[in-house]
Amino acid sequence: MLKPGHILILALVAAAGTLLAIRLLKAVSVAAERERAGACLALAPDNVQEARKAPDFALPDLRGKKRRLSDYRGKVVLLSFWATWCPPCVEELPSLARLQSLMKGEEGFVLLIVSVDDSAKAVRAFFEKHGAPVGPEAVLIDPSRKVPASFGTVKFPETYLIDRSGLVRHRFINKRDWSGEAALQCLRSQM
Repeated sequence: MLKPGHILILALVAAAGTLLAIRLLKAVSVAAERERAGACLALAPDNVQEARKAPDFALPDLRGKKRRLSDYRGKVVLLSFWATWCPPCVEELPSLARLQSLMKGEEGFVLLIVSVDDSAKAVRAFFEKHGAPVGPEAVLIDPSRKVPASFGTVKFPETYLIDRSGLVRHRFINKRDWSGEAALQCLRSQM
């Protein structure tokens, strides 16, 4: 039979062990978050702010089907604001197409390209002339430019990395090589 003093000592040891376990879990969580963020630093993200909720939107794809950003919750989304008249956008497009091909078998990833061209017709004509490097479901049309504005986009191309919970983790202004090893590591670190 335990004496009251022994019970008190056991309770204190248990409480101290619990506190240490909580601190350890917190430290591991912080380290994992830093590792995820660090994997994307090679791409030189343009933001160093805390993650924020991505504004939801609904836009038609090239086939006219409405797509909502919130439909992709639970997946990592690479959201690129783009235009056919923007030279850096056009230069970046092949790497986005290669990225989509490289990530095709990975269930937890979605590429969305939001065109701010005046019409879907202009985008379709561009793809007919230059080849359609990405699927029509990946290209959304926003001639009003309201969706990019809701994200704070002022330059094109501008790309956002959105995590599985719908938080914007990184913003990238100007073109990047999205098919390179650094991009793949960054995206996979979020999955």
